[in-house]
Amino acid sequence: MSGVQLGEDVVRAMVMQGAAKVFAARGVRSPGVEDILQAARVSRRTFYRVYDSKEDVMLALYRVGTEILIQRCRLALEQETDPLRQAERCIDAHLQTASEQARLVFVLGGEAHHQESLLYARRVEVQETLASMMAARAKEYLQRPVDKLLFRGILFAVEGITRLVLEEGDDGRRVTPASLGRARAIMLRVATAAIAAEVAGVAPLTAAAGAGTGTSGPAAVQ
Repeated sequence: MSGVQLGEDVVRAMVMQGAAKVFAARGVRSPGVEDILQAARVSRRTFYRVYDSKEDVMLALYRVGTEILIQRCRLALEQETDPLRQAERCIDAHLQTASEQARLVFVLGGEAHHQESLLYARRVEVQETLASMMAARAKEYLQRPVDKLLFRGILFAVEGITRLVLEEGDDGRRVTPASLGRARAIMLRVATAAIAAEVAGVAPLTAAAGAGTGTSGPAAVQ
């Protein structure tokens, strides 16, 4: 593009939209900056005014998606008091994000599992943030502390089930409402049983000594 110089916000939006199309079509490893430039219809000089690399754009896209997820879960936790309803709403937030951008969620989510990726630290940060919020709200409702690791486990299960469903749907290209409904039912079973089950043979919910002090960071999500 030539003529009037575009503002940074406009350039960022154009580049991210172009990158989203490229990543959804080809993954994140094989495309280069040139592919993003063509999809975004911006010059190399314009691109480097706002981004340092392809990986920088990739991280920006992932941050936008995960921030939306955090905001949706935060709203759910503010609007609901029952931990079971909170878990249900957070599950719906995950599935809503997955259904809106299934292929991109599959691609970026897969990249975020690699420790060498720029996305990995952000993934850990998001899981820690959500687990901390859920544990704090559960403590208010139950009037006793619950180990944050429980909620991290639930979140990992939700993340894993989401990824399996996307994988079964041609790696996020053909995800159906029925498959998402099936995933939701399984997620609810896992989450509600983990939080509420108090029957014979089920280990009780207890607050581990120093709960939350040694369960965060990259080492916790191997």
